[in-house]
Amino acid sequence: MKNILIFPFLSISTGHHHVADALQAELESQGLAAEKIDIFSHSYRRLEKLSSVAYLKWIQYFPKTYSGIYRLLACGEFQHDKRYFMYEWLFTQQMRHILQEKQPDIAFCTHALPSYLLNRLKPEYPNLTVVNVYTDFFVNQLWGRKNIDYHFVPSTEVKKQLISEGIDQNNIYLTGIPVHRNFKMESADTLQHHPPYTIIITGGSMGVGGILKWVQELSPGGKILYKILCGRNEKLYSYVKSLHHPLIEAIPYLHSKAEMNRLYEQATGIMTKPGGVTISECLQKRLPVFIYHALPGQEEMNLNLLHERKLVTDMRNWDMQKAEEYIAAFFQSNEQRKEYKKHVNGYLGEMSDRKIEDVLKRIIWNQKNTLLK
Repeated sequence: MKNILIFPFLSISTGHHHVADALQAELESQGLAAEKIDIFSHSYRRLEKLSSVAYLKWIQYFPKTYSGIYRLLACGEFQHDKRYFMYEWLFTQQMRHILQEKQPDIAFCTHALPSYLLNRLKPEYPNLTVVNVYTDFFVNQLWGRKNIDYHFVPSTEVKKQLISEGIDQNNIYLTGIPVHRNFKMESADTLQHHPPYTIIITGGSMGVGGILKWVQELSPGGKILYKILCGRNEKLYSYVKSLHHPLIEAIPYLHSKAEMNRLYEQATGIMTKPGGVTISECLQKRLPVFIYHALPGQEEMNLNLLHERKLVTDMRNWDMQKAEEYIAAFFQSNEQRKEYKKHVNGYLGEMSDRKIEDVLKRIIWNQKNTLLK
């Protein structure tokens, strides 16, 4: 039996954890057990909780500062010899302990920090297979490169970037950002073509991102039924319920991916922030995406690429009083729908390794053969 570890980071329910869950579900469907480990909470439980709260507050109250520091530290041209000594000091020995205790055959990284650490430690563990699973539509400098065995990339742009940085193209898989197996792909045209259109508004479960202000500015005119996915945001849920509006519905926390999939199947489109996993789920379902806000850092970077490839509609500068008219016009326009479908099909068509279950089998089989040699 293979010993498999999956490394997200922090305990916040972000895309890193959703992708880790998706990988875990795929592996379990193949009869393989995989353990998720967050090295931060595993090593410094109390500090991790404080850091998670501080991280969310920083984004919420000082977004421009966070954006600037993120771009300075994580973006720009990749430097092979760049070191992050604070991370090494905090986590290298902790990662060694995990590897010695768990003795993994394969480690999947859904966050850049564990990837960086394992890239540094890999020479000490030559039989360990390390896989980067990217959860955004770009790759920052922190992700390990040189000693990583395989890369699951979100786009042809990222594949070209990694090849230019010296990665063997045979070790790169165009999987897209992995989504949970419950999110089955829909047929090419399931969109509703007459009002009222059902629009899901999501992206406010952690209480950051301005969703409450945005919902407060909604002015339903009868063409759209708004379903607000509130998650664990009690303030948002209470506010939406208090409206008692027939066209604005509060959706409480959903306990399973299957429930979320059913909600997607009721939808005509999605209003959200450009988180990698949410966007990938919508692309799989071929649901048009309207972006109302982008958090500093990763989401800003995602939006740049998504907008460039015309995979989303940026509505951040729309007149909110006219937003419903604009959205309804999109769904009523054959030309706009066909154009959207063309761009989404083009993107999905590039994902030559989209069947993640086949890629996992290939990697595990290769790893088994390597151990037998």
